[in-house]
Amino acid sequence: MIERRTPSKLAGSEGLEDTPPAVKFVRVPSIAERKLGSDYVAPMRLDPRVLEQMQETIKGLGTRYAESLKAEAAMLQVLVEAGCRNDGGARGRLYSIVHDMRGLAGTFGHSMVGRFADSLCGYLEKSELVDWKEGTVIRFHIDAIRDALENPGTDPAIALETLHALERLVETAAREARSVG
Repeated sequence: MIERRTPSKLAGSEGLEDTPPAVKFVRVPSIAERKLGSDYVAPMRLDPRVLEQMQETIKGLGTRYAESLKAEAAMLQVLVEAGCRNDGGARGRLYSIVHDMRGLAGTFGHSMVGRFADSLCGYLEKSELVDWKEGTVIRFHIDAIRDALENPGTDPAIALETLHALERLVETAAREARSVG
């Protein structure tokens, strides 16, 4: 906020025409400071050349990540079978892989994979042992992830409808679990 006093508004303002206006600067905390506290130190502004290099690095990593993502999707199918047979280690590993997909897939251009993984993470975070015995909801999510990877040119409307169907399936499974439990 800037507060200005013009010579004409000051009492006895003769000869003050050359006096600079009084200015008061008010520092507004950034969103990061409000969320992270007063100890937050904002990063320096990056040189555009550095930003360009970062984008190139992300593109290069994207190719390798796509290959890794396909291998992880195949691993999910193995892990869900073991998880349904009450293997706690397989369940933990499956969740870990899906959780990573949820966070990274969108960064590397696989937004639908990230959204399917997010839905599956939410389901796994709320699921009970009963949900693992059948594994249908989990398998459908994994199939959607694999399909999104194998068919990247799928119409976004179809992929979105698949996501909504999975979300309805999760809601139905939750209702059934509440009615049984």
